[in-house]
Amino acid sequence: MRRRPLPQEIQGWIEIVVADNADDLLRYFRRRVNEPEEAADLLGRLFLALWEKGGRVPTTDEGARMWCFGIARNVLREHRRKATKAIGLANALRDHIRDAPQPDNSADASAEKMMRAGELRRVMKLLDERTRELLMLIYWDNFSIADAARLLSINESTARTRHGRALRRLEATLQYEEQRIVAQRDFRRATVADTTQ
Repeated sequence: MRRRPLPQEIQGWIEIVVADNADDLLRYFRRRVNEPEEAADLLGRLFLALWEKGGRVPTTDEGARMWCFGIARNVLREHRRKATKAIGLANALRDHIRDAPQPDNSADASAEKMMRAGELRRVMKLLDERTRELLMLIYWDNFSIADAARLLSINESTARTRHGRALRRLEATLQYEEQRIVAQRDFRRATVADTTQ
């Protein structure tokens, strides 16, 4: 849904509020994050939020300033929440990798895995975006079908139907791809054998 443009006088007021408070807001973020780049990113998110909520900006200087810092606090809180989650995921991944059995890292096995991963990604792109996201949530992010449906805001029975159809389509496409790859490999081997004789 396309957002209606803000009236000209509100746009002008937001520009004044941003100009008056940008330096203080950047300092607010710089004091609370480790890297200057993070502070700049957070300030950008804050400005985006200001424009999105522009119709609610208070009309006094002090009110607008307080409102900006309230949004800055929320932006920072969301940033920290995501950072904490990312650290938790990284730790879980590190533990998983450490505890998982070591795979065959031979050149042939690595090439085969890369080829299969590339095939799977290419085949996944044939699916519509919501179905692709559903499968990624289930198989790559380990969500149940019900939880994935909730995350995508769709009915669980709809998710189950999409899941079943998508698996059948992927299986058929991957079987075809596997046959094609085997045929190409056999052709290459036969060609190499013919040239060496």
